[in-house]
Amino acid sequence: MNKSTNKRNKYNTLVVMQLAKKWGVTTRFVTMSLRADRESETAEKLKKEYKRLVKQVEAVLE
Repeated sequence: MNKSTNKRNKYNTLVVMQLAKKWGVTTRFVTMSLRADRESETAEKLKKEYKRLVKQVEAVLE
């Protein structure tokens, strides 16, 4: 009974929801884009914007 040791990525849900609303896509598409399961131009833009927004959130919380 070995359990898997795969680490799951935890994304900032508020940022993911905000990006989905802004770009008119689903939250699933946003998370799949962050995992690199999607390779469109929109996915690349989402990755860049996600990183930027997470940095802003972390700066505010510090």
